[in-house]
Amino acid sequence: MMIHEMPNITVASVKQASSCLSLGDDLALIDNVKSVILPDEAKRLGCFIFAFCDKGSVTYEIDTMPQKVEAGHCIIMCAGQVLQKVELSADCQGRMVFLSPQYAQEVLTGMHNLSSIFLFSRLHPVFSMDREEARSILGFYLLIRQKINEASHRFRRDTVKALLQAFLYDAGNIFWKVFNNEDEKNTRNDELFIQFIELVEHHFKTERRVTWYALQMHLTPKYLSEAIRKVSRQTPGEWIDSYVMLELRVLLRTSPLSIKEIAEQMHFPNQSFLGKYFKQHAGMSPKEYRKH
Repeated sequence: MMIHEMPNITVASVKQASSCLSLGDDLALIDNVKSVILPDEAKRLGCFIFAFCDKGSVTYEIDTMPQKVEAGHCIIMCAGQVLQKVELSADCQGRMVFLSPQYAQEVLTGMHNLSSIFLFSRLHPVFSMDREEARSILGFYLLIRQKINEASHRFRRDTVKALLQAFLYDAGNIFWKVFNNEDEKNTRNDELFIQFIELVEHHFKTERRVTWYALQMHLTPKYLSEAIRKVSRQTPGEWIDSYVMLELRVLLRTSPLSIKEIAEQMHFPNQSFLGKYFKQHAGMSPKEYRKH
């Protein structure tokens, strides 16, 4: 099946397939993760997902990369990613929050440095919470749930939005403690990182040169590299390669395109160049990976 034909998981499809609380087709809350029909076959996410594991475990693949989730873990998945091979343990308990891309944008508007959570989560989708952090996140979830239930509340939508923003700030604080040094104030670098990743997301299929991204941002390659490394502990080149490799893995595993066609779609000079690039980063050829 072609990637663009892959069925999407959306807030609307979740509402149709499971018992949930919802705010139109913008937001859905699932109290019992086992009530959701989660995909074994590859499906493209047409929404953002937050999930919290209270008990048991979950295994899944996101963009063909295997993940394991256990009690006390939080998961973030982004619109556009490919989810498959979801398996829940018999004793698994957890909650899920689904946000449409449009509503996520509405909620995030004006929220300082929060969009970078979703950018980081593409490579680090699972992180752990201590008991106090988990209790705080659950508190916000229950408040949001309560307000969605209050259909007669004159300001229900605005109240839910405000609670979601508070929830995201709390989740963001947990996330940043894992991936950032709290003592460092990198506001300017954070902004550059977000700008850089947004450029990469739009252009990684055609541009893999750090110098090109630096030019678009009116920076020297050296300055860009230092700023990105300070925030993310990875170089710009490593981020670009990560996006390229994620897309290559997805295409090789889930599309019927030939390796030559994939090379053309990803703007490699030829199939041989793609083969060398992929082997350098994956340790095997595209053909071997496809059979693996």
